Amino acid sequence: MKRICALLLTVCLLLTFVACASSDPPKEQEKQGAYRLSDQVPKESVIDGMMTSIEGDDAVLQKSTASWLDTCVLYEVNIRQYTEEGTFAAFEKHLDRLKAMGVNTLWLMPIHPISEKERKGTLGSYYAVSDYKGVNPEFGTLEVFQHLVNKAHEMGFKVILDWVANHTGWDNAWIKEHTDWYVHKEDGSIKSPYDWTDTAQLDYENYAMRAEMIRAMEYWIKEIGIDGFRCDHAIGVPANFWNAAVYQLKSVNSEIMMLAESSATQGLTEYAFDTCYNDALYGQALMTKGGVATSSIKEGMEVAPNYRGSSFPMNYLDNHDKNSYEGSIAERFGDTYEPLLALSYLTPGIPLLYTANEEGYDHELAFFEKDPVKWDEKPRYEELITALSALKTTNSALASTNRSITFIEPSNSKLFAFSRSDGERTVIYAANLGKEAIQNVSFNLGIGTAKCVLHVNGDKVDTTVTDMTDKDFSSRDYDPYEFYILTV
Repeated sequence: MKRICALLLTVCLLLTFVACASSDPPKEQEKQGAYRLSDQVPKESVIDGMMTSIEGDDAVLQKSTASWLDTCVLYEVNIRQYTEEGTFAAFEKHLDRLKAMGVNTLWLMPIHPISEKERKGTLGSYYAVSDYKGVNPEFGTLEVFQHLVNKAHEMGFKVILDWVANHTGWDNAWIKEHTDWYVHKEDGSIKSPYDWTDTAQLDYENYAMRAEMIRAMEYWIKEIGIDGFRCDHAIGVPANFWNAAVYQLKSVNSEIMMLAESSATQGLTEYAFDTCYNDALYGQALMTKGGVATSSIKEGMEVAPNYRGSSFPMNYLDNHDKNSYEGSIAERFGDTYEPLLALSYLTPGIPLLYTANEEGYDHELAFFEKDPVKWDEKPRYEELITALSALKTTNSALASTNRSITFIEPSNSKLFAFSRSDGERTVIYAANLGKEAIQNVSFNLGIGTAKCVLHVNGDKVDTTVTDMTDKDFSSRDYDPYEFYILTV
């Protein structure tokens, strides 16, 4: 009997021990894997692809903005459509022209191999990636791409890649090797995001996938020398992943650029992203063609509280989505394009140009088929862009991180005017954004004398530097879409 009681007691003790052990929460690293991005950050703040804390003494955890971003003029390159050849080597021949135009940062649309399974159209979407570390053979080899990057760097360009972290193509190796890295429907099949049926939705509850995604991004920074990323559908991916990714990437190169395809949110700009899409300004600018009161544009020019720290807006009138699905810049903006392009350079943040914007290309580029740009010998807006880029890159009042803006109240509200200043230099913009001429308009420069560095009226772009005073802007007439830019 004693033996039986002793045996029962032993069993009870063992069961109690097992129950207690199983009730203990698993250690974070056991639950999510042992891959750590750094041992210097607070305990358990960076594990695999998740950062739960962005506080600590580690210098990389401090929100920082690369110094070169203050003078960034961003240009989105559609390699497939840029030339008849549609290759890295063919695009490289345009670097001299872009450099002369004042562009200093190249955003290359995804360069990776495109999935063939469920492909849309003949050539497929750049955004259906089959290999995050590969290069699309349609464009060339990795060696040719490296040559392009090296050449761009030698000429003073920065180069950022378009990164698609929300989903992959259907024949990405991850699908065969790691089906658990994807979101599944009730029937067990992998889900597509939205109506993007050529792609498969990644599951950010899987931390092994997050870690591998970060390693792939790190490869392009460390091995190829890329200067940052434009992150596709950034809002579809958890902010704590972006925080972890940027922590690792900035541990390799603290001077990278991170651009989110998203309107600004505090979660995105608190640490990871330098800049987000200024969708508000785009929407207001788009309505200007219809004669909507220009006062509404002011809302899109003021930097919203969601831009945390030194982050800033990316101001655009065009990109691959707008061009291919909403019409060419000529269709969307008409004669308002020139003054609004100037405004995108002068408002707080950085300007974006898309492939052939300098051409004023009146054509929607096909997205899934070959549809190369037909370049003129002298692109229509090249002179204007060159003048605006020179101003952006040399005048400290237009630094991307400078949020200062003062709206000027002319005697006629149809004239839109504002100034930017950093305490040392000032830039003033005055434009008739309407389709009707306005007469006898006055406004005070606020500084007595200024230099007119750019005057545009119709097809005439005048870059002659002339002195102008308050008297010159008293009772002045303005033709439709005529504008002035002055500096002090």
